[in-house]
Amino acid sequence: MEPQRLLWLFFSFSGRIDRRVFALAGVLLYLIRAYPIYRMVMANDDEATIAFWFGIFALIFGVLILSHLALCAKRLHDCGYSGWWGLLFLVADIFFFLLLCLPKGMPGPNQYGPRTNSPGTRE
Repeated sequence: MEPQRLLWLFFSFSGRIDRRVFALAGVLLYLIRAYPIYRMVMANDDEATIAFWFGIFALIFGVLILSHLALCAKRLHDCGYSGWWGLLFLVADIFFFLLLCLPKGMPGPNQYGPRTNSPGTRE
């Protein structure tokens, strides 16, 4: 996949994505988020290692939350809803993610883009 397409997928709030792309990209973000937590648990009370992995977690957490919000906005766009509803992700994290994996998107063009899995016409 092209780097600009990956940047659009994970950091742009315009366009639409289907539930398969949303689910796979979201699971990848959850795995990335879980790895530093796994390393902290496996540190066996080594405070320096725990502090190091907590720092890594803190650094990537903001970027990953932003990416999750971008994915949610595009998924909501595919269903015909405003991307602002994606802010519910901040409250209900995994529940909202799973909820957005279920519905099919709108067939054909809508106000957020001409087709699924493509950048939109408005930002």
